[in-house]
Amino acid sequence: MALVEIKNLTFAYPGSEKNALCGVDLSAEAGELVVVCGTSGGGKSTLLRLLKKEIAPYGKLSGRIEAENCEIGFVGQNVESNIVTDTVLGELAFALECRDFTDKEISLKIAQAASYFNLNKYINEKTDSLSGGVKQLLALACAASVNPRLLLLDEPCSQLDPISAQNFKNTVLRLNRELGVTVVASEHSPQLLPHADKILFLENGKAQFCGCPEEFAHYLLENEMPFSLILPPYTRLLKSRTLDFAAARREIADVQAKPCEDIQKHAAAVTVKNLAFAYGRKQPDILFGMDYTAEQGRINAIVGANGCGKTTFLKCLAGILRPYGGKIKKNGKTAYLPQNVQTLFLYDSVNKEVNSEALLSRYGLDAFRQRNPFDLSGGEAQRLALAKIEQTGADILLLDEPTKGTDPVFRAKLAGILKAWCAAGKTVILSTHDLEFAGRYADNVAFLFGGNIVCTERRRKFFAALDIYTTSLSALTNGRIVSIDDAEVSP
Repeated sequence: MALVEIKNLTFAYPGSEKNALCGVDLSAEAGELVVVCGTSGGGKSTLLRLLKKEIAPYGKLSGRIEAENCEIGFVGQNVESNIVTDTVLGELAFALECRDFTDKEISLKIAQAASYFNLNKYINEKTDSLSGGVKQLLALACAASVNPRLLLLDEPCSQLDPISAQNFKNTVLRLNRELGVTVVASEHSPQLLPHADKILFLENGKAQFCGCPEEFAHYLLENEMPFSLILPPYTRLLKSRTLDFAAARREIADVQAKPCEDIQKHAAAVTVKNLAFAYGRKQPDILFGMDYTAEQGRINAIVGANGCGKTTFLKCLAGILRPYGGKIKKNGKTAYLPQNVQTLFLYDSVNKEVNSEALLSRYGLDAFRQRNPFDLSGGEAQRLALAKIEQTGADILLLDEPTKGTDPVFRAKLAGILKAWCAAGKTVILSTHDLEFAGRYADNVAFLFGGNIVCTERRRKFFAALDIYTTSLSALTNGRIVSIDDAEVSP
């Protein structure tokens, strides 16, 4: 018998006329890795939460959903909400103390989890001092410490930088391949796709596809589906449609690169000189001696690891935080999109938050006019927040991880929106962990490290200079091709 068995599952939230899930079938055998993907609001999170009774949503359910009577671990997409205590040691102990373990067993399991997940050096740290990557790894360690047979992951890498996301993915694969833990993960990125035993594609609550990764790639591309954007760029570019990175490296040598465009330099919209900031007199500097220039009418991206100071910098530009040194010159009014977009919501319905029909339509929010903003999915909430930012009419848009929680189809639409803003004379400054997004759509990219901007260059030149912290196509071609738009595609 399968570890997870779902038959004709239909579910509707209270007061909703539309089913969140409709007739979904899924079977997962012990030790399998199942990836659930689909557009925002397609039912991925609902499906995962229904598998764990303690967090299952309330509503009308029909059909059958069964997970073999076993321990189930869960890691959500919100890094902060996964942490419940104030220390790493306390967090690891908390999950175990809720079970029937002796003190000796708890100590041994903590030692095992800390060692397996490489958390030894953080064991006495405060959880609020950890980077997002370490917090998410800690959440995974807590979920795994109780020896679950089934592990549910709901967009676990959506707030992580590329290196942290890669480390998290590798750890998940170890749990799955080495320890035989069954994993069901929802994803908006291609991180786990090539490694999956099975992929379930949900759209509007319905299962459109269920099969192996190679079949999924051909299904999306042969049917010219917009959601094919979830596939790695090399899969979409190469004729073989391979998902295998090593195979793609051999094949891509024959693909020619377009010449680099000579992009005219624009006037500065934001100029920063010798900026310095710390969260208190006795606290270490987060930013120190920073110089930065953002061009008007351009998409200016800032990349860097979790905890490097990107959010702090944007808040300084927005006037939310006050630097203790340096100067900031801005040519226009600013608006700031935070990582936690729910902090922007003030009303009990979407149409009260955004009173423009054109904006609601542009951001795909027509069907949610009467919905409470706090009842939206992560991707839907992100779209509403972006609409609110545009509604301000600001000249300089400061966006903190604007692609977080959004599906690949909307990310492409977002790029069009940002370019339209720039064509109208507005300036975009965004921080992002999404190197593929920055590598395809940004005009200028800056690297924040050690409290300062260490490099700012045009998009292609920036990523071509990097060997590891770069786009998948740049890594494959040694910087010759940075994004799919830079390649000459033969007919």
